[in-house]
Amino acid sequence: MPSSAWTSVLTLDPERDYVAMATRFEVRSRRHLVAIIGSTQELWQALPTTVGLAGYQFAVSPLQGTLSTLTAWRDRSTLEMFVRGPLHAALVTGTRDLMKASSFADWVSPGAHLPPTWKTANERLDAK
Repeated sequence: MPSSAWTSVLTLDPERDYVAMATRFEVRSRRHLVAIIGSTQELWQALPTTVGLAGYQFAVSPLQGTLSTLTAWRDRSTLEMFVRGPLHAALVTGTRDLMKASSFADWVSPGAHLPPTWKTANERLDAK
């Protein structure tokens, strides 16, 4: 699964709790992957300046037709602010018809355990 490297945005406090979030999106057709990835570029470019974001990573599995994200947030309120924000809302609206299924998992993690791993993320997503 091609994956980006983890990008840290905030300096993590190992004693502080953060909210980790994993997502997995399955496309209706693998031919839509390139278009969906293209439509995410504005959002990905804006991430480094997103309030409360501690770090992020993404992965694409062309054979399975999935896109996945892994993020960590200062707290739940900044995660929710991002999800309700205009860039995210536009992306969801613009790609919804191309998606077959979506999975989400979030959990609290101490800064000492960040960044989260894909193994942990996939276990949590598969348990949903």
